Amino acid sequence: MQRVHAGTATCALCHEALSPADDVVITPDFLADDTDPYYRFSDAAMHRACFVLWDKRKGFIAHFNRLARRLVAADGRHLRMTSEGDLVQQTGLPPPPRPAS
Repeated sequence: MQRVHAGTATCALCHEALSPADDVVITPDFLADDTDPYYRFSDAAMHRACFVLWDKRKGFIAHFNRLARRLVAADGRHLRMTSEGDLVQQTGLPPPPRPAS
C-alpha cells in the first residue's frame, strides 16, 4: 500500500499514523458492499499489534477467507489470511466451505 510507504496512512483500528517502519496488516480491496460490517477494513492498513488484539479479528478473518475462496485464479491460486493477518497465496483448489452448524 503506497500510503504506508509514503507515511500518510492511518490504522483502521486505532486511527493513529502508520509509518513505513511499522509492522502492518494490509488487506486487499475485497468488499464492494458498503453495508458490509467489515467494509471499512477492506483495502485498509492496521498496526499488526492492533489487529492481533482486535475483538472482531476472528470474524473478519473468517469473512475474508470465505469470500476469498470464490476468487480463484485460472491456475487455482487463491489468497488465505492467517490468524496474524498475513496473506498467503495457495495453489490448488481451495478447501470446501464448512457446513453451517
